Order: sequence, then C-alpha cells, then structure tokens
Amino acid sequence: MGLAVNINLEQKQKLVMTQTLREAIELLQMGSIELSERIEQELQENPMLEIREESSSVDSAAEGQGGQKLAADSDYGNGFEDSSDNGFEYSLQGRRNSDSKRQFLEGMAQRGQTLSEYLMEQLRLITQNEEDTRIGEIIISCLDENGYLRRSIAELSEEMPVCGRSAKDFARVLDLVQSLDPAGVAASDLSECLLLQLRDRDERDPIAEAIVRDHLGLLEKHAWRQIASKLGSTAERIEEASRLIAGLEPLPGRRFSIANTEYAIPDVIVRRQGDEFVIIVNDEWLPKLYISSTYRGLMQNKETGSDVKTYISDKLGSAQWLIRSLAQRHETLRAVTQALLEEQSPFFLHGPGHLRPLTLRQIADRIGIHESTVSRASSNKYMETPWGIYRLKYFFSGAITQNNGQLASAQSVREMIRRIIEEEDGKLSDQEIMGILQNRGIHIARRTVAKYRKMQRILSSNKRRSGL
Repeated sequence: MGLAVNINLEQKQKLVMTQTLREAIELLQMGSIELSERIEQELQENPMLEIREESSSVDSAAEGQGGQKLAADSDYGNGFEDSSDNGFEYSLQGRRNSDSKRQFLEGMAQRGQTLSEYLMEQLRLITQNEEDTRIGEIIISCLDENGYLRRSIAELSEEMPVCGRSAKDFARVLDLVQSLDPAGVAASDLSECLLLQLRDRDERDPIAEAIVRDHLGLLEKHAWRQIASKLGSTAERIEEASRLIAGLEPLPGRRFSIANTEYAIPDVIVRRQGDEFVIIVNDEWLPKLYISSTYRGLMQNKETGSDVKTYISDKLGSAQWLIRSLAQRHETLRAVTQALLEEQSPFFLHGPGHLRPLTLRQIADRIGIHESTVSRASSNKYMETPWGIYRLKYFFSGAITQNNGQLASAQSVREMIRRIIEEEDGKLSDQEIMGILQNRGIHIARRTVAKYRKMQRILSSNKRRSGL
C-alpha cells in the first residue's frame, strides 16, 4: 500500500475562548479588593479612562428604591454602555477628574502575593496545555485560607466541567498542585497534608509516614509504646519520628494569610426593610469610569497621525470592554444574590440554623446561566446579611436526610453541632452529640460529627474539659 498526500476539506465546530472572554471571566471571579486593584492597573495603563466623582451612597440608594432596584442602576445604564449606543457619556472635567484618578491610585493599599497567585505562578510553568491550567485554576480557587481542599475531585469535575475532561484528569492535575510549594497544599485533611510534606523530603522516613497515615490519634496522646507495638518498632524510634512530625506545617497556607491580612468587604448587601429585603451590589465605593473626551477629540482631529489614532483606537476598545464587563458583573452578581435570597429565604428570615441544601446547578437553572458562571460569580465574594457577613459559597451546601424525609443542609447541621456544644458547656463527646442529633431526627455517624466539629475548629471533648 503506497503513501499519498491528500487535501481534505472538513467542517467542524469547536469552542474558542478569546482573550476578551477570558478577561471578562476573570473580572467576574474577582472579589472587591482584587477588582479595585484591576481598575487601578487599567487607570494607570489606559489614558482613555477617567474617574467622575459621585455623591450617591449605598444607604441613599437603598432608601430610594423600596426594596426593588438600586438608584445606582441608572448610573450603570448611562455610564456603562458601549460608546456606539445612545446615552454613553464622554466627559472631561479637567483638573477635578485628574485629581480623582490620582487620589484613587494613591489610596490603593499595597499587599503581598496571595496563596492562589503563588500557586498559579508555579502551575503555569509545569502544565502542558490550557485545559490542565484551567483545571488547576479551579482546584486552587477552591482552597481555603489554610491551603486545604475541602471538596472532592468528583464534585469539582461534575460542577465545573472543562472541555469534557473527566474526574481522572482532575485527579491528575491535583497531583501537580500538591507537588507545588508550600508542601502539603491542596490536601483534604491533616493526615494527607503531613504525609505530602514527609514525601517531599530528600530522605523518606517510613515510620513517620506510617504514624501520620494511620496513628495520628495515638500520636496526639503521646502513646509512643502503643504506636511502637503496632509498627513493630521501639518507643525511642517513635519519639524520634514524632519530633520530625512536630516540625511540619499543619496549615501550609498560613504564612500567606498572616502576611496579607485583609478586611472582608461585602460585595453585596442584603438588608431587611419591613417585610421586604433590599439587595445592594456594593460597588458604590469603586470609581465611576468614563471615556476621556480629550482623546476622543484627538481621534476626530485631522492633524492627528495614523499611529496615534491606532493607539487611541486600541485603548478606546479596551476601556469600553472594561466598562461593559463591570456592568455585566454587577448584573450577574445581583441575579445570583436574588436567586440565593429566594432559595434561602428561611436563612434570611430566621438565621444560620435554617440554611437549606442548595447546589450551583439549582441557582444556574433558576436564572438561566451556566453553573460555572454561578461558581465564578460566588467565588471570593462576601455577602452582608442581617445575621452577619458570609462568603457566598456558604449558601451552597450538601443535603442530609432527616427522619421525616425532609432534607437538612450540611451547613445547618454544623451550626446545630456548634450550638449543642455551647449550650452544654462543651463537655459532650462526639458520641453524645450524635445521640442528641438522632433524637432530633438527624442521623449521621460519630465520625461525621467529629469532622463537622473540626471544620469549625472546636476541640475534642477531652481537651475542652481540660481547658486546652
């Protein structure tokens, strides 16, 4: 059979993510502080952008709308449209706008690198393709402040699919993330975190690894002889291994959170006014962006060179994209919050103990967008409620079946456990707490009680009784 060169014409469809779309997705995922830093960067780099001072406030916007619509929405309608549309306002207020821009830039607080930024910087150097980088970004975005991954790979791959990649692909990329610095990052629990650090050492210690993997409970009690008996070693060798383990970092993300302490600025505010709730997208503190009429005038000036016009045209397109993306972020965040308010109405009316089970898909179906968009819109965001400030991710919780067949959210069960411990002066064991929950119609295992207790950083009953 001979070889031949042929030319074939075929038609196929595939999804291509443009740079503009990728940047719009990044904007949606940013919290308030990151967004303000992005605007700072754009103001420094793009002369087409100017700031106009506004006198409106969050409180006045809420009071003037009867619980339905923000007064600030009219600003978005006029100031955040494409320049080709009617009503887009080009303005230059001379020195005042220049001063506003300078004051905003000078007022930005400097901060160090975050854990997510540090990990992504390393990940981009070792991933082989864009899909793996995206999967790694999803995994890293789900790490808590201590560097732990509290969600399963199966759950992540199902809720946030990437170009048809399977859970096996997510698990492979997780191995890459776990190989990054700081050692122990992206572990699911303390045992895995310490084990990753031990395996990262130049010289492996099989005894220390066995203790971390199977006998952390005995290690906590300093039961050297009991561990030695189980591992066929000596108490002296176990004590030596325990000193090695004691030098490990149980919270690999801690140094980033300590170095970069930031206040939680609520991205959205839900307030109760009479029988209604008011939703306020808290971007009033961000500068109002407008296009410079000075540079627009240069575009229309016949004496302006072609190179200058090309530069201004590029910057104009970038400025218009940013303004439209901010408006889209505003509306998406409002829509997600409205859906959360409707789905989790018992929480807003009665408090944390009344949180319902809720998935990203439920919210996505309710407002007609993809669940990955819901995930990005709720990432790194905080909501101020009548019951305190919570992460938007807090309102998404798994389900536990009660005796009556109704579902209780895992978050509400964790809250219930916390209250039981507080009401009983903290002396109840996990087994006793399990019994109280069963009497209330909630059947979970003792180890689940222990897991939920540890997630809230509540010590065991022995340590609570001893006052540790």
